Amino acid sequence: MSKKDFYQLLGVSKSSSPDEIKKAYRKLAMQYHPDKNPGNKKAEEKFKEISEAYEVLSDTEKKKNYEQFGHADGNPFSGAGGFNRGGPRSNGGGMGGDPFADIFGDLFGGAGGGNPFGSGRSRQQAARGSDLRYTLSVTLEEVYSGAEKVVSFMRQNGSKEEAAKLSVSVPPGVKEGQRLKLSNEGDKPSGVPAGDLYVIINIQEHLLFKREEHDVMLDMPVTYTDAILGAEIEVPTLAGKVQIKIPSGTHSGQTLRLKGKGFPKLGGIGNGDMLLRLIVDTPAKINSRQKEILEELQKYNEETPLIKNYKEKLETVLKSRK
Repeated sequence: MSKKDFYQLLGVSKSSSPDEIKKAYRKLAMQYHPDKNPGNKKAEEKFKEISEAYEVLSDTEKKKNYEQFGHADGNPFSGAGGFNRGGPRSNGGGMGGDPFADIFGDLFGGAGGGNPFGSGRSRQQAARGSDLRYTLSVTLEEVYSGAEKVVSFMRQNGSKEEAAKLSVSVPPGVKEGQRLKLSNEGDKPSGVPAGDLYVIINIQEHLLFKREEHDVMLDMPVTYTDAILGAEIEVPTLAGKVQIKIPSGTHSGQTLRLKGKGFPKLGGIGNGDMLLRLIVDTPAKINSRQKEILEELQKYNEETPLIKNYKEKLETVLKSRK
């Protein structure tokens, strides 16, 4: 029997719950698994030791016997359990199930199912290469129209690291944080299926535009004279430029909607809209002639809608204070 303390091997105490024991084993199994450490005999031995410890401590009856007999006496369950070269195998005793089924189902994506070392299943059937992540930055223009991008990364191929380049199709309307899966493009250890590559979308901040779901937002400055008199102005969009009409009497903050000028709807029909917020830009300085004209205009000032509304609200507030 092993002379090592099973609790110490897993880094847990006798009072640890089954979930805590499982969590500790899962972490160590990921670290020392032979597929993560090809050719490393020390890692393989360590993996066998922690697997033996988990096989005992995860089984109610075996755990009870272990705590009763300790490791000074013979192993009362050594004839039934044991290990093959790759790791533990369950004898179906104790709780009646495979203590490694859910652990290795999680670790290796459920490939092959259950314990990859026993019950007639080989490691090659159950284990697979690691999945990889790559963060890909794209512009709002690329989100609008879609793009073909090339990614460069390192991955395992057999027992070596290789530099890889792949073309990634970015679909129109893709969202921040969305994952694009490239099957079998992750790590490729010898003798087991390859993992996958997950490309995570990162959308770059734009100098002009902002995204709000399927709509695109733009703050558009206009002169105060255009706002008063109305005008035709040129507006940039994600697909080029368009001409729009600014209605006379436009106030700052007023929003115009350009139908269908937003982002494509993933899995849907059509596009969002472009929301154009008009910001009336008042000049900091004017020349003498402009001042003369404005002073003349000021003589004919009429109460504007926003000022009229403000005065009505102010009057209500002041009355309530009396």
